[in-house]
Amino acid sequence: MQKPDNDNFFDKLVLPHLETLYRVAYRLVRNVPDAQDLVQDTCEIALASVASLRSADSPRRWLLRTQHNRFIDAHRRRSRSPVRLAEESEDLECLASALSNPEQLLLQSQSEELLEQAFLQLEELPRTLLSLRAEGYELPEIEAITGIDRAVLSNRLYRARLRLAQLVSDLNRDIGAIRQNGSAG
Repeated sequence: MQKPDNDNFFDKLVLPHLETLYRVAYRLVRNVPDAQDLVQDTCEIALASVASLRSADSPRRWLLRTQHNRFIDAHRRRSRSPVRLAEESEDLECLASALSNPEQLLLQSQSEELLEQAFLQLEELPRTLLSLRAEGYELPEIEAITGIDRAVLSNRLYRARLRLAQLVSDLNRDIGAIRQNGSAG
């Protein structure tokens, strides 16, 4: 008799939010397998904490907060690990573009790659805040998901944007220096 209740629980409280959970997870970890793992971990926690999820004001917020906490925990574990795995890059499907020539496509691709590199250099909290904001969440929702007071949250979001801009600028400068040194020799 327990299984039908859990299926009903999953269908009502978790299933409607799976797409959002996946999009946010992908923005945080930037690869499909890790995003799927993060969503699966979140669902497992939800299943183990049925009473807590049922009593939550907003199941979506509860799930996103749980996912946020899992992401931070995993990031901290990896940063303390003495073993570093080589980053696996996944080929992204080519997207149709309105750009007219291959040069513009190359520049756009390089800009997107630069932004992604900078984004991945952010600490876990700024990355989470920017990911949630990019998903369209407003400050009250982000406050509920992260547990950060709104007065502090605005400041942290602003600093996260500045830090991302600085990282993009630094990477751009480094790439320019590499190109200049490479063409001089």
